[in-house]
Amino acid sequence: MSDYLRQYGFILVLTSVAIIVPASVLLLSHFASKFRIRPQRPNPFKLDPYECGMETIGEPRWERFNVRYYRYALLFVLFDVEILFLFPWATRLNALGWAAFGAVLVFIVMMVVGWAYEWARGGMEWDDSGAKPQSSG
Repeated sequence: MSDYLRQYGFILVLTSVAIIVPASVLLLSHFASKFRIRPQRPNPFKLDPYECGMETIGEPRWERFNVRYYRYALLFVLFDVEILFLFPWATRLNALGWAAFGAVLVFIVMMVVGWAYEWARGGMEWDDSGAKPQSSG
């Protein structure tokens, strides 16, 4: 077996352990409750919403978040994924040569053009007064 395939074998072992251990813990808990090994003491307090160490004031309800938060979250994810693509290239820069440099340069230019378009459309503005309306045609 080549060294290259042996490295994938380690990944396969780690992936299988990462799947088997949590699944076995969940199954063990399930069977423990079926055979009454685990105590079941229902309590209305266990069903109360509880967050940040404080009890809920009033009736718990779903509240809508402003869409502006999602814009910033999506932009963060976009540029975070960009770094994910750039990091392996940067670690092997000397071995890859000029063709890879050109491909990454095209990738960066496409990302900058998208960022500039978003900025020009007002996507980076906090208030919606600066955003330009989209055309219907």
